[in-house]
Amino acid sequence: MKKEDARKLILKKRMNFSETERLDLSRQIIDKVKANFDLKNKNISVFLPIERFVEIETSPLLVIEDVRIGLPIVQPEGEMKHILFESQEQIEISDWGIPEPTHGQEVEADFFDFVFVPLLAFDKNGYRVGYGKGFYDRFLAKCKSDCVFIGLSFFESIESIEDLNEFDAPLNYCISPQRVYKF
Repeated sequence: MKKEDARKLILKKRMNFSETERLDLSRQIIDKVKANFDLKNKNISVFLPIERFVEIETSPLLVIEDVRIGLPIVQPEGEMKHILFESQEQIEISDWGIPEPTHGQEVEADFFDFVFVPLLAFDKNGYRVGYGKGFYDRFLAKCKSDCVFIGLSFFESIESIEDLNEFDAPLNYCISPQRVYKF
């Protein structure tokens, strides 16, 4: 499947979710994260859901004890920076409709042990389809070599993404409501 076809298909499916369905599926995914990954004393990057795209509710990850969490901020030049999460009071909706921290301590990409990666679709080889701007691919390329990339998906994998390029960064894992994929 081509990336643009996957984007259209998955966004259409997501838009049909009720809020109850979105939250229930999100809970199933987050429960699998907690059951399968030891995050204690780790540094993790967590995206917050963009409401208009009906994304996975990741806020339960923000309250895990003994974890240092970085939240991404999209920069106008196409990069992302991360700010350490301290409290919900830091979070505001950006002009792009993205929940982001407004202040706090900045951390570099090599700070993270785990990065939870948003996606629309992923294939059986661990490659993902995002929104097409490359923010996460550029960020993941800067992470340390042993950092674990974990995609979170409402849906199961597709067979393959036909139009990969040299900038596409594969995931190590992807978690759906039904299973944990390891690549």
